[in-house]
Amino acid sequence: MVESISQGLIEIGLKSKDKIGIFSKNRLEWLTVQSASFLQSNIIISFYETLGVDSLAFVCRHGEIELAFCSKDTLHKTAEISKTVDILKTIICFDDIEDGGEHQSILDSLKDSGIRFFTYSQLMQMGRDVKEKTPHTPPQADTLATIMYTSGTTGDPKGVMLTHKNLTSVISAVNNFVKVYDNDCHYSYLPYAHVLERIIVMCAFHYGASVGIFSGDTSMVLTEVKQLKPTIFIGVPRIFERIRAGVLKEIDKKSAVVKGLFHTCYSLKSWAILHGYRLPLLETLFNKLVFDKVRMQLGGRVRCILSGGAALSRETEAFLATCFSCSVIQGYGLTETCGGTAVKLLDDDRIGSIGPPFVSVEIKLVDVPELNYHSHGKIEQGEVCLRGPSVTVGYYKDPEKTRSEFDADGWFYTGDIGQWNEDGSLSIIDRKKNIFKLSQGEYVAVEKIENILSKSKYVAQICVYGDGKKSFLVAIVHPHPEDIEEFGKSKKSDRSKKEICQDPQFVKMILDDLVKTGRSAKLFGFEIPKAIHLIDEPFSDQNGLMTPSFKLKRPQIKDHFSQEIANLYSSTQEQN
Repeated sequence: MVESISQGLIEIGLKSKDKIGIFSKNRLEWLTVQSASFLQSNIIISFYETLGVDSLAFVCRHGEIELAFCSKDTLHKTAEISKTVDILKTIICFDDIEDGGEHQSILDSLKDSGIRFFTYSQLMQMGRDVKEKTPHTPPQADTLATIMYTSGTTGDPKGVMLTHKNLTSVISAVNNFVKVYDNDCHYSYLPYAHVLERIIVMCAFHYGASVGIFSGDTSMVLTEVKQLKPTIFIGVPRIFERIRAGVLKEIDKKSAVVKGLFHTCYSLKSWAILHGYRLPLLETLFNKLVFDKVRMQLGGRVRCILSGGAALSRETEAFLATCFSCSVIQGYGLTETCGGTAVKLLDDDRIGSIGPPFVSVEIKLVDVPELNYHSHGKIEQGEVCLRGPSVTVGYYKDPEKTRSEFDADGWFYTGDIGQWNEDGSLSIIDRKKNIFKLSQGEYVAVEKIENILSKSKYVAQICVYGDGKKSFLVAIVHPHPEDIEEFGKSKKSDRSKKEICQDPQFVKMILDDLVKTGRSAKLFGFEIPKAIHLIDEPFSDQNGLMTPSFKLKRPQIKDHFSQEIANLYSSTQEQN
């Protein structure tokens, strides 16, 4: 299939090192096109499905995409892009399109605009019918493999250039941390528009593991995982928080005896894990009594859970290790490092560390004095800087951005604050770029605060905001939906979730718990929000308040809730 697609692309005029856009959910055809592109040194540019037409048009124009693959679901948006981007001349749909069907008007408009249209099956047949095959043009180490346009939290997307050397160095480094075997199975549901999932699939291909691609319906993830029974489950903290909430919700429905048994076994086993003790006989007993049933939620075969994309809370990491009786490892990486920078070793049972660096990258910490982080102090802390064969060669057509992120010695400045631990492992403790100064001159590291306040039993999501002209913080909080429902039932009210979130008693209950959580973590008074606004709908990539990699879009959240933020400040007295 790869050979036929490659030959088909040559037949319709694609040349070596031309760029190929892909605008689709995960599917086999996506991976086939990627592999076909490598045969002729073509460059893949992927689109996030949640980007608007303007951002997609920017990527297409900036990336000089002449040919784009799409699906039935994205055909309309791809056609819209072609109206404003002159360079896009060919569209290929992964799905077959019936003449005279619901998409006929789109096909007619493409024809009128001079845009060539093919289906994937037509392209495949063209490649199979070729009499004289064109020889491959294999890439060199420094040949561009892909340009990854990050969805970004501000401004236009930026194009991270990744070479074949970048990709293969990470794939080669993986086996030093997590051994991948030919009987392993991976459930592929994180988007291919994100570098992490593409690297994972390439690793599976390289080491001989199998891949099961999700149906495209995110609500079916846990159902499909049970069917596939993967041995390695990779996700982002948001997914694991949902799994944890789902398990606990199911336990709450059980009888008092079952609940008591679960919580007793959980307390003892998790205590042992958190304190570095192994109790083999007791663990075997606890697993048989309780946790083997929970383990079936992920199919029953998972031997390794890997979390990436953001920091996983200690509580959730311990929960996963306890309930699923497998290795739970955290990784740290960026698009600029092909998703792989550091990861915890598979046999490391400790909670909270992200392990040592990949062999494909060097790491050093640089002082950030304004935040009181010093790389040569008793505890070595500072901005994480990276250099090595897995680090991007720069940003596409943006030399100014490249110069601002890299120093003269080739070190890439990530903006993340790291800490070296005594055992040589790295921990990410803060984010330099998400800091601001309050009116009294105090610096606030917003992500550190959010990570702490997220431990409140009521908080599903939180975005902390500080006005530089004010002396205190406010926050937008999405409570757990079950807490909203429970409060409504306690008041014997049939009010909507939105109305319950406006109830002063409910707001005070959650604010009080946030204050308690912050104080117990020894946050300073100015680091604890003094007022909050509750929302009944979560931040998400669908509503434009979160990136597809589950990072908050702070400027968009600020604009979206500008009136609510103004009300919080106007109705709350300034701190002394």
